[in-house]
Amino acid sequence: MLEIFTAILGLMMIAAGLVNVVCFCLIIYLMFQAEEVMLPVLCIVMVFCGLGGLIAFIFGWVDVGKYDAKKVMLIWTGAIAAQILLALLGAVVIPEP
Repeated sequence: MLEIFTAILGLMMIAAGLVNVVCFCLIIYLMFQAEEVMLPVLCIVMVFCGLGGLIAFIFGWVDVGKYDAKKVMLIWTGAIAAQILLALLGAVVIPEP
């Protein structure tokens, strides 16, 4: 039973991660649409350092009206919250070997 729960939890984490990637790509696209060049390029380069997603997330919320991206940002925020909650659930429920 625990193996099934672990598998379902893992699939839900993967789904939330894919939503995060799609929302990141949409925000980068919307930044380019708003005729910004440096910020999306910086986010793409910094994603390999682990900071690009955070920068895009913060500036996505700061300029949510400029990019007309409120729905995307709400979905992205929900996906991040879901990943945090699923990780906490996994840490509490799944025993260490």
